[in-house]
Amino acid sequence: MARIKVFAALICTAALVAGCSRAPGDGNATEVAATALDETVIAAANARWLELIKAKDAAGIAQLYAEDGVLMPPNMPIAKGRAAIQKGWADMMALPGFDLTFATEQLSLASGGDMALDRGTYRFAATPNGAPYAEVGKFVVVWRKVGGEWKVAADIFNSDRPATAS
Repeated sequence: MARIKVFAALICTAALVAGCSRAPGDGNATEVAATALDETVIAAANARWLELIKAKDAAGIAQLYAEDGVLMPPNMPIAKGRAAIQKGWADMMALPGFDLTFATEQLSLASGGDMALDRGTYRFAATPNGAPYAEVGKFVVVWRKVGGEWKVAADIFNSDRPATAS
């Protein structure tokens, strides 16, 4: 009986090692499940981000970023680190009539499982100086897994509007 238990344990261990040693991208069930879970977690983080935008909670938004994350808005300097990111978001959301929505069009996870590329579009509106302003644009967010949590490493966006002459 003891030999059967040892043999069964060896077979289970061998199967586990064989399953874990497969190359990334070969479609094993563990990898597919992890990818689906990561995509779900990032989608939930994006949904939370939209809630925080609606609530104009810059501090909450800054917590979605990695400690060394960066925000790269158009026509503004880069914001490095959570404090600067919080200020950047607070400044944007302070615009009268501020409204922002975004939607992911493509989410690609790196084969290593610790990075993801999130690409999509956004719609922005405000009424600076009492005049309505609206634009559509695109964004790229790079997510990085930090301590088991997905955090924004880099966030860049820009308008589809043509540049104007100065």
